[in-house]
Amino acid sequence: MKAKGTNIIRNEHADVGIGTLIIFIAMVLVAAVAAAVLIQTSGVLQQKATTVGKEATSEISSNLKIVSIVATVDANTENASALNFSIEVSAGGNPIDISKTKVKYIDDTTAAFISPSYSEERTLDDDTNILSPGDLGKFRITLTNKLAARKSATLQIIPEKGTMVVKDIVAPSTFGGNTQYQLFP
Repeated sequence: MKAKGTNIIRNEHADVGIGTLIIFIAMVLVAAVAAAVLIQTSGVLQQKATTVGKEATSEISSNLKIVSIVATVDANTENASALNFSIEVSAGGNPIDISKTKVKYIDDTTAAFISPSYSEERTLDDDTNILSPGDLGKFRITLTNKLAARKSATLQIIPEKGTMVVKDIVAPSTFGGNTQYQLFP
């Protein structure tokens, strides 16, 4: 018995010509152009990411930190007439120009920017308007609306760069006849 066979056509000759070469070169050129566009785009994105990362680090690490708040109490009225608060740059922070820093005081009747007096109690450099890491700065603000016992207020310190520091202040039930009273910590 003979199995039915199939005839396979064998074509061992390849079509090589100028048309195939042109198509091959065109594919290589398209791949090269696509690769160049991808490399350029990734380079631009990498530069933007680096810039944004540096700006974000600057914003985060330039924080001020309130160390303490002491109220000056008027002996006649038993109300706080001024606030003295100590500030410093948070760990790893950048120096902050205090002349560009705003202080806002908010209580139950007013909200206003106040011009504080500034001094440095501890300084590691010679510039008293720049709060550097390790320096201890002191703000003093005089309150037009005195802070009475059991009342609350909010203190906002807004540096030129960095995040705003918000601190809620609550006066005690009585200042106890003291001329200085520590509100924080």
